[in-house]
Amino acid sequence: MQTANFRLLKDAEKIVERRGAREAGLVLIQGKYGIGKSELTERWASENGHVFIRAKKVWTQRSMLEDIATGLGLAVRGSAKDVENRITGHLAQTMQALIVDEADYLADMRQASKLETIRDISDVTGTMVFLVGMENFPTIVQRYDHIASRVARIVQLHPLNLVDVQATCKAKAEVALTPALVEQIARDSRGRMRQVLNAIANIEVWAEANSWKEVDIAHVKGKPLCVDFTGHMVSGRGV
Repeated sequence: MQTANFRLLKDAEKIVERRGAREAGLVLIQGKYGIGKSELTERWASENGHVFIRAKKVWTQRSMLEDIATGLGLAVRGSAKDVENRITGHLAQTMQALIVDEADYLADMRQASKLETIRDISDVTGTMVFLVGMENFPTIVQRYDHIASRVARIVQLHPLNLVDVQATCKAKAEVALTPALVEQIARDSRGRMRQVLNAIANIEVWAEANSWKEVDIAHVKGKPLCVDFTGHMVSGRGV
């Protein structure tokens, strides 16, 4: 299943592979919450042999390097510099791309030491690093000129369009959904992957409980298809 956002990632990768400056290997991926950035980039990493790491708020320099090394299958013994050297040595040989989700945790408005370490790894090895963050993440990075100059591309991910929702329902739903219901899911979810998947899961539960072979709007009228991020139910409105 390739959504419009998946194709944006592939296009960015092709462009950065042909970059002129070797050190310009950073790609910033930004997007609103709930549109499926994590699920998309993790699947993309798996399908392309990239290394997917999820940043953590509690990361120190050392724990960040240990998580990256573990993701690469490397030992974490020795000093932080020893671990970093293993990472750079490995990536210089394999040229695997790194994808760091929740990259907002790498920097803030005051300091960016962890982001600087990521930049160093990319500089030394020439490997691409994709940093996945929220909408304001590029603004934070731009505060640090020596890092911003390494950014080869900024990719703006968008909410799913109707074609994307149709493809997702076809790939994920274990019960047949009518076109009208899929359009309802697209409207109620507002193109947020997380909400689309929640709606599919809810519909499957109801279908199993009622032995429905195909589900239409009439079946779910008044039922909560998904819960939005303010905690309100979004119900199938029916016809």
